[in-house]
Amino acid sequence: MTRILFAGATGVLGRATLPHLKGHDVVGLTRARSKLELLRTLGALGVVCDVYDYEELLHVAEETKPQIVVNFLTDLSSGVGEANDRIRREGGSNLVRAATSVEARRLVVESVSFRLEGSAGVALEEMERTASDSALEVLILRFARLWGPDTWHREPGADAIHVEEAGAQAAKLLTSAPPGTYVIASATPGAQAP
Repeated sequence: MTRILFAGATGVLGRATLPHLKGHDVVGLTRARSKLELLRTLGALGVVCDVYDYEELLHVAEETKPQIVVNFLTDLSSGVGEANDRIRREGGSNLVRAATSVEARRLVVESVSFRLEGSAGVALEEMERTASDSALEVLILRFARLWGPDTWHREPGADAIHVEEAGAQAAKLLTSAPPGTYVIASATPGAQAP
C-alpha cells in the first residue's frame, strides 16, 4: 500500500481519480471543512490545509509521510486567470518543497497538453520546471481538455478526454509509471520526451 498526499483532491480531476486509488492510503487536501465528507466517500482521509501556508502544508506532510505527492491544484472558480496562475506557481512550489522535505519518492503534477497563452502559459511552464528541477521522481501528466460533468465542456471536442477516463488513466500512472511526461488524451496514454 502506497501513502499518497493528494492536493487538489476535491477538484473535478481529483474527484475522478480518487475512486481508482482504492488499495492505497490517500490523504486528500481541501481548503473547505465542508468537503471532508466528500473526500471520505471518495476513499481518502480528508485534511483541511491551505497550500499557500507552507508551514501548515509541511506539518501535514510530516504527519502523513507520503511516498507520493500529487499536485492536481487548480483555481478555476472565477475562470482562467490570476488565481489559477498563482496556485500553479506558489502552491506548486510549496508542494515541491514539502515533498522534498519529507523525502517523498515521487511527485505527480497535473498539466495540460494544449498551448496556453500569456501569464497562464508562463505559470504552467514555471510549475513544470520547478517540479522537474527537484530531486524527486517526477511525473508530469499533460491532460487534454476535460469534458463531462462539472467541466467547462459538455461535449467532446478536438484534443479532449472525458473527465472519468482522465481520472482512471491518472490513477494507473500515479504509482508505477516511469518518471517522465505523459499526454493523457485517449484510451492509451502516450509517454513523450520531457
